[in-house]
Amino acid sequence: MVRTYKVVTCFRMPKRQTKVVPAPSGEGVFTIDVSSTSTLDVATVAEQRPPAPPEMQARHSFWWHLLIDLPILLLVAALCILLEVGALPSRRNGFKCNDPDLSYPHTGDTFSISLIAVITVMIPFITMWGVETILQQDDEYTMKKSKLIASAKTVSLVYRDYIYGAVINLTILEVVKCVVGSPRPTFFDLCEPDKARTCNNSEYVSSFTCTSTKYSRYLQIDSSRSFPSAHASLSVYCGLFLAWYLQRRAFSWHNRSVLLVPLLQILCIIYAAVCPLSRLTDHRHHWWDVLAGGVMGFISVLYTVLVLCKNFSQPSVVSTSDISSSDGNNHQSVRRLLSSDPRVVVP
Repeated sequence: MVRTYKVVTCFRMPKRQTKVVPAPSGEGVFTIDVSSTSTLDVATVAEQRPPAPPEMQARHSFWWHLLIDLPILLLVAALCILLEVGALPSRRNGFKCNDPDLSYPHTGDTFSISLIAVITVMIPFITMWGVETILQQDDEYTMKKSKLIASAKTVSLVYRDYIYGAVINLTILEVVKCVVGSPRPTFFDLCEPDKARTCNNSEYVSSFTCTSTKYSRYLQIDSSRSFPSAHASLSVYCGLFLAWYLQRRAFSWHNRSVLLVPLLQILCIIYAAVCPLSRLTDHRHHWWDVLAGGVMGFISVLYTVLVLCKNFSQPSVVSTSDISSSDGNNHQSVRRLLSSDPRVVVP
């Protein structure tokens, strides 16, 4: 008995057509033309949906930013302002009578909070804008557009992530300050607590009222917000972010200065170190306050650069010199191929 089986195929593969065409020179060099068509590939391409137009994507992104991101940003900013001015209740830690660590006179700030705010907000944007504008000088694809506008669009994406990390850092700082309520080294001078006049030796006082008339109510409230140092955290965050950005985006050893970028990085590092140290020389913070603030700023930089900015991995600018060098390499490869021994290709 002979059994017959019928084989059914799911897909019918097309036949491949191969053509061998001799070169015009007739030196034994052939070109092979292999063409094939697959019905499966055609069906797959047909099933793919076209992407949404860029205008629609931009409109959706705009409404998300307007209705979701902006209210959240305003809410967080309002919370920080209310905590800073003392509108919301916060904890005040007690003190020991005649504590020498809290008896320094108030002499002001070397770096005021307004100066720190201007440096944190303005300097990074100006620096990144200048760097991206210089990087687009040799770009063939943006020669018809304004370089300042094109670079500003690129910088706005990085700057948005930078501000997002700074807001997170500042929010955590304000909450920790209000929860801990640690007195500053100038606590007695700023607050002049009523219980300090009647307490004896090193007695611990947990409840008191500030009676100072030399300083404003804001400074009296701020006298119990020493831990951690916001100046140290924001300066470390801003300085290290700019130094890291310059390392990733501004270094180019082709037709540019060799010492300019390292000099700018040194200035960023100096700012990140001098500002926290000034909080110690001004007797505005204890050393552990400055250390905790610097660690928080460093962690914020790592989160912003590695998570939000993806380590500044945006594509670099394609210059005419790079294109010329790549074309030269391609011409050399073709010459080496044509100069080799002729080979006959059998299909």
